[in-house]
Amino acid sequence: MKSKTLIVKKALVAAMVLCIAALSIIPFVGNAFAGGKIRLVVDLHGYMPSTSRTPTAEDPEVFNSTYYIAQSFMEENPDVEIVWARTKPVGGMDSEVAQWFTTQIAGGTVPAITFSWGTRYQDRNWYLPLDEYLDEENSWPYEKEYTTWREVFRDYLWDCNAVIDAFGRTVAIPVTVYPGASTGYFYNKTAFKKAGIDSVPRTWGAFKDAAYKLKENGYVGVAPWLYFDTTTTFDAWVFQSILSPSYAGALMDRIDYDGDGNMSATEQARACLEGVFSTKNDYAVELFETLYDYYKNMLEPGWASIDYNAQWLNGTVGIREEGLWALPAENSNVVRNYDFGVFVAPLVSRDTSAFVREIEYSDGPFRPGPDLSLNIMRAAVENDPEMLDAAVRFLKFLTKPENVSLICVENGGVLGAVKNTAHSQLIDEFIHQKFPKLNNAAWPAGFVDEYGDRLNRAFENWVNGTISKQSFLSQVDVIQAAGARAFLDNMGIDTAGWNVRI
Repeated sequence: MKSKTLIVKKALVAAMVLCIAALSIIPFVGNAFAGGKIRLVVDLHGYMPSTSRTPTAEDPEVFNSTYYIAQSFMEENPDVEIVWARTKPVGGMDSEVAQWFTTQIAGGTVPAITFSWGTRYQDRNWYLPLDEYLDEENSWPYEKEYTTWREVFRDYLWDCNAVIDAFGRTVAIPVTVYPGASTGYFYNKTAFKKAGIDSVPRTWGAFKDAAYKLKENGYVGVAPWLYFDTTTTFDAWVFQSILSPSYAGALMDRIDYDGDGNMSATEQARACLEGVFSTKNDYAVELFETLYDYYKNMLEPGWASIDYNAQWLNGTVGIREEGLWALPAENSNVVRNYDFGVFVAPLVSRDTSAFVREIEYSDGPFRPGPDLSLNIMRAAVENDPEMLDAAVRFLKFLTKPENVSLICVENGGVLGAVKNTAHSQLIDEFIHQKFPKLNNAAWPAGFVDEYGDRLNRAFENWVNGTISKQSFLSQVDVIQAAGARAFLDNMGIDTAGWNVRI
């Protein structure tokens, strides 16, 4: 892959209006500025605009597209002032972000528009349902070929559990989607050649073989992403992107109670209580054993404290787990002196497990899931119709295809959630690979924060050797069932008629 970052950035900058005046500071009272403008507080998580428009020594990486989009929106909507929410712990764990939201809601300062991984906190009743705004006839004020806001988006997204809650209500608006997967495996082409690996692995078995061949030839077989995840956890991508869809996908026929082709959060909780995910089943045990093997044997001893960035640069890492957003920086890297590539996270296949389905592949990304998806927070707009109207207007403006295109090109590692959008050339090679066809299924990991944390701690104790495998397995069903019940209670879902066994 050759560096195209400068070309992309120059093209983006040329496409933007650089002469828009800077945001003026006006005293405000309540939700409106003294000048009568609605103060719309917005959190875009990793897509927040930089505080500086140009790179500096202190802040060398800038992100400008959302700044200019907001400025253009304010020109068209002079009654609204966009204010960026900059106190959120963007790199924090789920529990840290949840605590931030709790504090902001209690203090009456929660952003009206925010990112929270789609439906991650749905059991807390934080989100405003958005279907009426998506389906209102003749409500799309931009491209003439669309009459409703919903029509602007990729159709399959409205079946995604990261967009719809347990009641089937749309509570998140997708803006960008992953380029086929949330994470990829960056690999050292020189290391692959020296280890005799002729092709990139497309299955979990081939991935393991490649990792061990690399180790045998003096390389780090696989380096995990360590930006914030330095513990054994079910939040890790190897579980979320590989093991969970592999094993849960094979159970879809048993869990899709309503037959709509999707595994809803309610169906997942029901399946848990009816014993489908129980460790009394051999496939459940195999899943946990596979994750244990990854942490215990495939990763390097002491992996959590290793500086893999330095090792990647000096060429001693064979495979590195990383988000596709790293492509622009990797392409412009002048220190690394070898070629790299990126391959799709490989699923577990029938060559290593009797409990999974045969993998089918598509040419290019298959129904990629949401990356940036935004909620309107109920606490910020309740009893404030002007604030709600401003939030809906801004989300509509933000999801105009031309605006989503600006975001995708500048980000470099995502596709648009809406139709007819552009993307960066940097991901062309990646998105022209074959991608596994995933159904909308996931293995549960505690359901709510409290029990998710308990499950993670129990698993970490097993990996660290402080408890036995049998001790871990004996805890799993209890933790999962308690989490499922807590989720169902929080959501107010009636379980009458279910065959509850746990």
